[in-house]
Order: sequence, then structure tokens, then C-alpha cells
Amino acid sequence: MDNTLIKQAEAKGLICVTLDIHLWSGRKRLRKEALLAKNPEFKNLPPESLATLGSIKIADPDDLAPFMRLKREAEKMLLINGLPLLGTIGIPEAKLERVYNKLAELKAKFDTARTQLHRDFEIRVQEWRQKEDNEDWAHLINDIPTPEYVAGRLAFGFHLCRVSAPSDLDASPINEHYGRQVTGLKGELFADAAREARMLMERYLTGNDGTGIVRKREKISQKTLGPLRRVAEKLRSFSFLDPTVEPMAEVVEHCLSLLPPEGPIEGVYLVHIWTLARTLANEKAAEEAAVIAMQMSSPSQAFEELLTKSADSVSAAAIPAASPAQHSAATSVVPESQQQLPAGPAEEFVPDLAATFF
Repeated sequence: MDNTLIKQAEAKGLICVTLDIHLWSGRKRLRKEALLAKNPEFKNLPPESLATLGSIKIADPDDLAPFMRLKREAEKMLLINGLPLLGTIGIPEAKLERVYNKLAELKAKFDTARTQLHRDFEIRVQEWRQKEDNEDWAHLINDIPTPEYVAGRLAFGFHLCRVSAPSDLDASPINEHYGRQVTGLKGELFADAAREARMLMERYLTGNDGTGIVRKREKISQKTLGPLRRVAEKLRSFSFLDPTVEPMAEVVEHCLSLLPPEGPIEGVYLVHIWTLARTLANEKAAEEAAVIAMQMSSPSQAFEELLTKSADSVSAAAIPAASPAQHSAATSVVPESQQQLPAGPAEEFVPDLAATFF
């Protein structure tokens, strides 16, 4: 993709979002003299030039936890909707209003919590001193900052800006550098999809069987499909990055559309999920599948091709559970050209086939 397209497509399709959130730790440095005031047995502690005593909590961590929680919620929301870009998070322009509204909502909650802490700060510090575990060490909880100081240290802000090439000369080295950074978003996109797919495989498609052994599951619930739905949505949102991205989004959506609308997912449907997850978990394989999807006439045809390639990667056709001798005989002589999904009830072969995917 040349720099002109970068300026016309990526720059116009992305909004950079930067969080500007400041927290107060609620701690201060613990000094030796403060500790010795009521604990002279500690007089032989090493000098501060050699070792420090760490810090002491001068405020209840529960009073500060909401601010960290809101910060993490904002960071998670941006990563779900965007991708790392130029030290910020790049958000598709189509999602800007949704992201802005959510950030504004989180900021309002943050400001409300800050106002409440400012109002109750001195009372809460006194209650912290008098807490049963802290009573014997209350003398260390001193030199408390003012409520105004603490409120001033807490802030929730965010900045929005558009992305554009830095030079008016399309062929300049400056724009080439910028172009490499922006077009690298495709790699970030598939890396994000790979993380979601691996999470699906590790958390939901496999599990502890109760004896400490991790095994594949024979069925999963509808709720476990969240990672694939997020992948489909994010691929759709960033389809302007590359012509192969939207066809891959359609393949994921097609796979999800084949599943029963309710009830457990098992049998051949579980094979479909394994196939898709295994492909997405490998970034190179996912990008290759995206290229194939773009060349196919429909998402269904592309997904059938994906199933065929997965079947071809199995060393032998999957079979129902059998004795070790039977299983060895069945898995040693099948020509590659004849490898395919086996006939018969799907639940009989899902476990063996799924094992080849993990």
C-alpha cells in the first residue's frame, strides 16, 4: 500500500486515543526513626544507604481501589475496541462515539469517587488508624497530606487526535517510516486475534478433568464464544487496513452462524470451533487463510477450504475410541489424498480430531 493510500485510508479511518489518568498511591516512605520511636529493638537495622524499609499505607487501600478499577476498565475497553498505534490506541472512526461515551462515563464515575474521598478523607484516615490490625502501629500513620492535595493527585483524562502522514511529500523517507508503522497494524490485528483464539482454546476448549490432567472438552456453552465474536467484530472494524481482513471477518461470522442458536456446542460444530481457533491462534496461518478467503467467492466456500486444509494436516483420519493396537493400525496407512473428516456420528470422532488441533 503506497503512502497516498495510507493518508487517504488509514489516516482518515483511525482516531488515536491516549489516556491521561493519575492515581495516588496512599503510601509514604517508612523511616527508621519513626519505627524506633516505639520499637527500640530495631536499632540495629542496616543503614538506609544499604537497605530501605519500604513504605507504609497511610490510607485504606479499599478507598483507593475504585480509581485503579476505573483505570483498568478504561484500558481494557480501549484494547477491545482498538490496537496499539504510535504509542496510543488506534480506534476505528466508526467506533469513536461509542468509545468517547464510555470514557466520559468512566470519567464521571472517577470524579464522583474523588469528590467523595475528598469529603470523607480525614474521617477515613482516622478509621484506618483505629483498625484492629493497625492500632499498635498508629504512630506510623502520620504526616497525612490534606484532602485537597490527595484530590489534586487523582485525575481522569483522555486525549483524541487524528492520524495523518507527517510530510506532504508522499515519497519522502519520513512518510515511508510512518507508513511502515501504520501498515504494521495488520500484524497487530492478527496478533490480537491469536491471543483471543489461544484464550478460547486454553480456557474453554480444554479443562481439568478433576485428576489434575488437562483434557479437551466434549462440549462447550454458548457463553464461551465471546473470544470469537470479539475477533469477528474487531476484524470488521479494521477492515480498511487490508483487503484480506474483511473476508476473514466474514469467515469467522459464517462459522458462528452455523452453530445452534442455543444449547451446548458439540459434535461437528465443536470441530468447526476447533478448526477456526487453531487457525486464528497461528498468526501466519490466519493471514494465509485471510488471503484464501479474499480469493474465494463466498465465506462458506472459504470456510470449507479451511476445514479441508485442517483435515489434510491430520496424520490420519480420526476414528472412534479403540484399543491401542486398533488405533495404531488405523493411523499408519491412510494416504494423504484420502484424509478427510470421518463419516458417522460426530460425537464419536470429535475427541480424537480435537486432540490434533491443540
